[in-house]
Amino acid sequence: MIVIPAIIPHTKEQLESEIKKVKNFCELIQIDITDGVFVPTKTWPFNGRDADYWEKIKGEEEGWPYWLDVEVELHLMIKNPEETLVEWIKTGVTCIVAHIESTDDFQGVIDICRENSVDVGLAIKPSTDISRIENFVSQTDFIQVMGSDMLGKHNVELDDKAIVMIKKLRATYPESIIAIDIGVDEDTAEILVDAGVDKFVSGGFILDSNDPGGAFENLSSF
Repeated sequence: MIVIPAIIPHTKEQLESEIKKVKNFCELIQIDITDGVFVPTKTWPFNGRDADYWEKIKGEEEGWPYWLDVEVELHLMIKNPEETLVEWIKTGVTCIVAHIESTDDFQGVIDICRENSVDVGLAIKPSTDISRIENFVSQTDFIQVMGSDMLGKHNVELDDKAIVMIKKLRATYPESIIAIDIGVDEDTAEILVDAGVDKFVSGGFILDSNDPGGAFENLSSF
């Protein structure tokens, strides 16, 4: 099982601390960004904190913490991501995960990612009809099902609707890679695998553990 630790950054210090926690046992992390519009909460840089770091990182003057140790994919939970996508890509990420619900121009998101040679993941809430993604699935690298409609928080319970969605997606798109984000822990892992998941994106279960490496290995064993 592919396991990707998820980090929700509110400050540069916290971002550094949490990447440091996981960098010795994983090669890829997912950083969650929320804007207070598409998702009620605001993370860095939308919360106004460490604005100087945002200017430096998008200006390619500084990199992500521990960028030599781990690659970064960005989960953009922001409204109309296509409007600022180039800035985010310039920070040095390998993949952009964007929500089908966040824009009327998801094709534009795909096109910008491809023009800049980064992968693109298509995120979808469990309450969204899967027919909305049918025109884009073949153009993206994976589908990321959200385990709940409550986005932008760690330790949210897995919604049963997500299991139903994963099963439908696996039947409809048998060749697609399906990731699950939210509600991933040792109690839900087997159910998710049986439903058809290929990748676990896990935040609280790993980061809040007394043994983050052990939690990561636990999920990797499924």
